[in-house]
Amino acid sequence: MKFLKTATALCALPLLAACASNWDVDGAKMAQNDGSAFQKELQSEYARLAGLERDEGDWTDAKLFVGKALAATKGDVEPQMVADRNIPADKVDELTAARNKLTMAYAMGGKMKYPQAAARAQAGYDCWMQEQEENFQPEDIEACKKYFMAAMNDMGEKPMAKAAMDDIIIYFDFNSAMLTEDAKGLLVKASMMGRGANAVMVTGHTDTKGNAAYNEGLALQRAQAASDFLKAHGVMGKSIRVGASGESMNAVTTGDDVEEARNRRVVISFK
Repeated sequence: MKFLKTATALCALPLLAACASNWDVDGAKMAQNDGSAFQKELQSEYARLAGLERDEGDWTDAKLFVGKALAATKGDVEPQMVADRNIPADKVDELTAARNKLTMAYAMGGKMKYPQAAARAQAGYDCWMQEQEENFQPEDIEACKKYFMAAMNDMGEKPMAKAAMDDIIIYFDFNSAMLTEDAKGLLVKASMMGRGANAVMVTGHTDTKGNAAYNEGLALQRAQAASDFLKAHGVMGKSIRVGASGESMNAVTTGDDVEEARNRRVVISFK
């Protein structure tokens, strides 16, 4: 991370009594907040971002988002300024325009009328800024950008055409429903996108090796494992639809009783 603000500046955020608390994600999430509905939602959004960055080992941004979550318990927190990050030159205009649209939506009463969507939009914007500064994970950049765009549309501002969210596909080892580290990384992205979707379809699949009835159950276990991860990372359970197709809808056509890694998958789709 190349975030420009120093630890000293971060420690000056409201309610940040000691720098040692900057990585306390649970404390940031549970801190008392007697403010507006927007402030409460923003606290939750920033605490969630802090947890994601902590889990990825990005302590600088985990600290930043913990600080912003805590600051939201004392008042409104502004979306980050473009100048506060080392943004690639060809992305500055796009991010500046997006921030202007967000602050215009706020000026039109967006925080009061749509507190949840407004908080998601701000968190999505700050996430987009963070990932764009790093500029080496295009899928993460796109996930944050889509999260911002979906929330802006939920505020009724229609700042840009709502982007279709591509499916995310994770893969499993043979005869296993355990999430691999690669799968978990993709599911973190899916959790960000899922919070901006009306519905999240999680469908499990297997290859054709073994009994069809057994494979149906294994496919469901895989889908459930993915669903549980998404819920643990902030996607509302009521928006998730879990299903299983067993070996009946293979990505790669094979004969019966054939091991094929590309068929051992869960597909996450967004509506």
